[in-house]
Amino acid sequence: MALGRTAIFAAGATAGILAGYALKSEKVRPAAVCTVKAGLKAKDWTVKQYEGIKGDVKSLVEQAREKGNALVSKEVEATSEESA
Repeated sequence: MALGRTAIFAAGATAGILAGYALKSEKVRPAAVCTVKAGLKAKDWTVKQYEGIKGDVKSLVEQAREKGNALVSKEVEATSEESA
């Protein structure tokens, strides 16, 4: 078990060191900047979609609660009429 964890740590450390050297390279840095820029655009789009869906879900929940309350009040009325 410890050998597996050590291997994973070593692989992660090696990848980190290689990434550090690569980012200092003048050839790799522009590609890394473009990748990060695209990632930020994707994040912004995802947040925008989430906010839109969140609003739609809130609206649906409010409508469901209103209809649920209306159904409960109708059931209460029907039950009170039956018992009278």
